[in-house]
Amino acid sequence: MSTTKPIPESHHYILTDLPIGHMATMRADGHISVNPVGLMWDGEYVRVSTVKTRVKYKNLVNDPRVSISIPHRNNPNVYVEIRGVAELTDDPDRSFINSIARHYMNVDEYPFDQPGDERVTIKICAQQVSAPPIPLADNPPAAPDPEFQNQSGSASEDD
Repeated sequence: MSTTKPIPESHHYILTDLPIGHMATMRADGHISVNPVGLMWDGEYVRVSTVKTRVKYKNLVNDPRVSISIPHRNNPNVYVEIRGVAELTDDPDRSFINSIARHYMNVDEYPFDQPGDERVTIKICAQQVSAPPIPLADNPPAAPDPEFQNQSGSASEDD
């Protein structure tokens, strides 16, 4: 069984809410790829789900180093950063992705996979954890300007 550095208790609330992390993996060309991900924390490990066709999966097969920054969803001035290695486990019965769907979407089954998608669970084994005190932690930024609230980007092959 893998070992992992603990998350400071002062930051557990970030991981038990509805966090969105920004996970970085190393591409084959040496550049870094960063993607937003939903995640689950079991009190010890942060876990993420993906499919085998995604670049993040391919990156982790080639180089298991991973870093994830997880800001509080209502206050990005407070965050946890985890640097370590990923362990990949097949999720053939979709139990993990369905647990994410229950937590984030209040549905029993994740509805967005395509026929033939093969699910994998990424377990992040922390080698370093950073949860620094931030001077503005008690002063979250204001809501974004209305003109930016309904904009969305297009999908990329690099996620």
